[in-house]
Amino acid sequence: MDVRDLECFLAVAEEGTISRAAERLHMTQPPLTVRLRTLERELGVELLVRHGRGVTVTAAGRLLAEHARRLLADLSATTETVRAVGLGTHGKLALAVGHSIAPRLLARLLRSLGSDVDLALVEVSDAEVLDRVHHREAHAGLLHRTSSRRANGLEVAVISRAPLVVVLPESHPAASAERVDLTQLTDDRVALSDTDFAPSSVAPRHRADSVPHALALVESGAGVALLTTDHVPQVWPGLVARPLRQHTTTTESAVCWRPDEHSPVMRRFLRAALSTPEPDALGHPFARHPAPEDS
Repeated sequence: MDVRDLECFLAVAEEGTISRAAERLHMTQPPLTVRLRTLERELGVELLVRHGRGVTVTAAGRLLAEHARRLLADLSATTETVRAVGLGTHGKLALAVGHSIAPRLLARLLRSLGSDVDLALVEVSDAEVLDRVHHREAHAGLLHRTSSRRANGLEVAVISRAPLVVVLPESHPAASAERVDLTQLTDDRVALSDTDFAPSSVAPRHRADSVPHALALVESGAGVALLTTDHVPQVWPGLVARPLRQHTTTTESAVCWRPDEHSPVMRRFLRAALSTPEPDALGHPFARHPAPEDS
């Protein structure tokens, strides 16, 4: 049974005349009449009774119209779903997110996916990010490139760069300074357990598993913390973030994924994540290429 034949029959059944159905279907009456007769011959029953005022749907025709309406609706929904899955606008995405990835950066990346993608986020250490992606427990991962763990066959590309700031209590003597000199800080320093943003000459005493825990240590008076400007929105009242006087290496956030991962949702996520104004630093076909006028 041809789908187009069902569409034509349903239009005639709903409109009550062949002329109005032909107009609705953007076709002429003769080919529409041929399709109706072909459908009746195929089924071996009369579906429509023709008369001067139009057509009357038979009992068999009413049953066919009811089922055709459902079939065509299901077909349309299936078509849209298949298209959305293929384009990456519908489906599932599992992300392993390093403890030191700023929530605002994560939100910016996820915003591009839309509301029809089912997300599964897990926050782990940078080392575990690589393990989860490598073992297919996550489609992709977000981490800082300061991690000493090797990627072991994974693709890794930069998605964001941010300078460092020092976070201190408001009561700290250096809190009022426009810029803070690290060499003049005698406080014990707080670092994230698997990501140390600081220069190697500045050793931490305290370690925390997450940015909120690091900030809690700072508020408690345990020391100061070096984070990136991406984390400044997380700094709560009672603490201040100040830029550093000395030059430090810009911190890089990165996305990692398996080169043989073909999830359309993940590929769409990568295209958004790697849309960056610094394509020369990415070196991967997913990176945005400069426009002709920029070259």
